[in-house]
Amino acid sequence: MAGIADKPIGKDATGYEILTDAMKALLNQYPGLYENETIKFEELGKESGIAFSADNGALIYSEKEDVCGVMHQVCQYPFYVVYRTASDKERQKLSVQKFLDNLGKWICREPVIINGSETRLNAFPELSQGRVIKRITRDNSYGLEPQESGVQDWLLPLTVRYENTYEVI
Repeated sequence: MAGIADKPIGKDATGYEILTDAMKALLNQYPGLYENETIKFEELGKESGIAFSADNGALIYSEKEDVCGVMHQVCQYPFYVVYRTASDKERQKLSVQKFLDNLGKWICREPVIINGSETRLNAFPELSQGRVIKRITRDNSYGLEPQESGVQDWLLPLTVRYENTYEVI
């Protein structure tokens, strides 16, 4: 993004809570989830489950105060979805990767085929306290080295880019 620093200049502590709650709610609206399946925050079963975890919190990349005393911040909330499975079968691994890729497309508002029909996320969730999601981007999903027990975690890295606007007192 133009005008954004390479490194964060600060943390948006309140934004971290707001974004974590919003992403948990959004991820659990994904139409590709099985019935009774939920994506929890940093909570995975020993051999299976889906969770998400924030990477570094909510980070501020730029801020400008305008002449009216309003602060404009450009921020990012990097996080990843973890899908844990205990299968060593190639078909199961491809299924996990497809699930994560489709979840990534959907959350980034790209069209995705789920159960034979095309769907897409119409709008990002509204945030509170002057924060607005501008874009969600994703990297490719990938599997980590399996444990000796055969349990393997698959990761989908995502980044929420958002703006935070508030009055400076």
